Amino acid sequence: MRNSEQALLGAEILERALDPVAAESPDAVTELITMAGGRRPALEAAASLLIARLHRRSDDFGATRALGSVTAALSRIGWEMPPPPTQRSRWTWG
Repeated sequence: MRNSEQALLGAEILERALDPVAAESPDAVTELITMAGGRRPALEAAASLLIARLHRRSDDFGATRALGSVTAALSRIGWEMPPPPTQRSRWTWG
């Protein structure tokens, strides 16, 4: 997924997390994970948007609640570790 697609999906996740009706659902965090396809980049994009919003207006309680949901989704996914680099021998035979 390209960065622009991640940003768009992050914005969709942001809107879903800000929805007060959706936030009341016991499956709210699971829905965010499903929207993100079980991957971190879109959730991280949504978190960045929410943090920027809170920097502009720290008393935005909806954004605070939404950031909690997005953070919970990120926590549930865990960290994605990149594959280790392949080691090539610097000696060649032949």
